[in-house]
Amino acid sequence: MHFLILWLHIGYIIIYMENKKQYTLYFEELKQRVFQKKLQEPSHIYWIVHIVFTIGAYIFWLYLVWKISLIYLLIYFYILGVELGFISHDLIHNQYFKNTKLNVFFSYICANFLIGLSRSWWMKKHNIDHHTFTNSDIHDSDIRDYDEIFTKNPGKSIFFHTHKIVLFWFATSILYFNLIFLSYKYILQHKKYGEFCISIWYFFLLPTVLFLQYWFYLSCLVLIVIYMLIWVHLAFVFMVNHIGMEIIDGKIIKEYSWLDLQTRTSRNIRGWWIVHHFFGWLNKQIEHHLFPSIPRNKIIAVAKETKLFCQKHGIRYHEVTFLESIKEIYCTLKTWNTM
Repeated sequence: MHFLILWLHIGYIIIYMENKKQYTLYFEELKQRVFQKKLQEPSHIYWIVHIVFTIGAYIFWLYLVWKISLIYLLIYFYILGVELGFISHDLIHNQYFKNTKLNVFFSYICANFLIGLSRSWWMKKHNIDHHTFTNSDIHDSDIRDYDEIFTKNPGKSIFFHTHKIVLFWFATSILYFNLIFLSYKYILQHKKYGEFCISIWYFFLLPTVLFLQYWFYLSCLVLIVIYMLIWVHLAFVFMVNHIGMEIIDGKIIKEYSWLDLQTRTSRNIRGWWIVHHFFGWLNKQIEHHLFPSIPRNKIIAVAKETKLFCQKHGIRYHEVTFLESIKEIYCTLKTWNTM
């Protein structure tokens, strides 16, 4: 009996290793197709104009504080803040320039200087922990925030575990404040005082400009509304990409091939151009995870290649509408609540 179990185990390992080898070959073939069409190369002029225009719009907002009504001011900065979040994310993934130093320089401006988040912390948390170990219950810090509320694990708090289906949506709405706390905690722990100085001024500039124009309490309310609008938007963008998809056992995650891991744990959101704009093109999450440095203005072309490739080889490719993704997340949370 023991010999039978041993041989079954050996047979499983052989089949699994062959499967991983096959997926690795598949990914090399897909990558070759993408690279042959030069879809990985950034359009420098396009992105330089994009960055300059966005930074210019930020400066113009400081002028508009004195010129337009409060409601238009909120809408303007909400749109601008969301776009700065997307730009910071893309720069840290080296999507804008071939020269890494240029990506680093502009990411410090956009992430630290203009939205108050640490570039180096985001690089560690998102690029390394999340992209390398996507949906790992041990390594992926993106899904382990708020005492494991984004995973099936019970966490330390019984209350959090038994009320995940409610607390999840609340946690999403206050995501920004948690990111700020973790960001500055990381900076100070690693003694990155220069980065701290670049980042902290953001929390003096906006309040000062608003306090000079409006009453103190109204200015505080405006700031809270601005932060909530921007970061609830960005939270929903990031939330639908992986929550409700397969959670990978961190102890065996290295046994998965790159293609297998990313197609198992990532979800695409389909829709028209307005959906692409709302998500900053991150609705093509499978492709973003397979090729993190692919510029967002080329991700649709990469998605077409990837989808056809996966269909041809029978590889999982999960794509749904936004509402369907919310339903999947809700059903997953409901299941976790009863575990």
